[in-house]
Amino acid sequence: MPETPAASGRTIGIVGLGRLGSAVRAVCRADGTTVCLTASRRTGWSAEAVPDVLIDASAPEAHPDVLDYCAGHRVPLVACVSNLSDTQWKALAELAGTVPVVRATNLSFGHYLQARIAEFTAAYATGRFDPVTTVRERHPLGKAHRPSATALALAGTWAGASGREVADIADERSGLPVSEHELTHTWDGESLHVRHHVGSWTVPARGVLAAADWARAAAPGLVTMRTVYDDLTAGSRT
Repeated sequence: MPETPAASGRTIGIVGLGRLGSAVRAVCRADGTTVCLTASRRTGWSAEAVPDVLIDASAPEAHPDVLDYCAGHRVPLVACVSNLSDTQWKALAELAGTVPVVRATNLSFGHYLQARIAEFTAAYATGRFDPVTTVRERHPLGKAHRPSATALALAGTWAGASGREVADIADERSGLPVSEHELTHTWDGESLHVRHHVGSWTVPARGVLAAADWARAAAPGLVTMRTVYDDLTAGSRT
């Protein structure tokens, strides 16, 4: 550290160098983004400059230090830790009064499209065409909590768009990295499956950089990746 200087001048900091944090660092190295700060449980904090955006890919235990750094240096935050306590989520929302904060439950563009498809389906699958809807998620053994935050968010998207709760959320721990999430609609004699599979940590890592680019130019406030991808794809829908 630091990595190769970025042609664009974008700089980021990465807290947590596990699977996601390491993947983000590798993508930064590949595309020439400067990583000017890293922090991990093993090595502590190391910074050569204040980054444009801080990425939190660590664990709930690091949350106070992350919030203190962003508030003290007025640095936008991409928060990728999903298993925070209610108190920590409230503190994240308070930080958003000062700096842009992206709450990144799921970082992939494919999941964004899956959620949009759920909303589209809800608009038509009503009345006599009302389905029984379920969510299934699969992660490898060792996933910290279940159901995953993405599965819960997908169920919430369906409920918000349709006015009906999903009938079940099934969680499975097996197989290869990284994850699968599937929304299934069942009628009499037929079913519709909308499945999203991620097979590489590079996928969410590139989503992190998309969120960082968005946050650099954003006003203070708390948003999700839905807002980020809505804004980044707005030109393609006009």
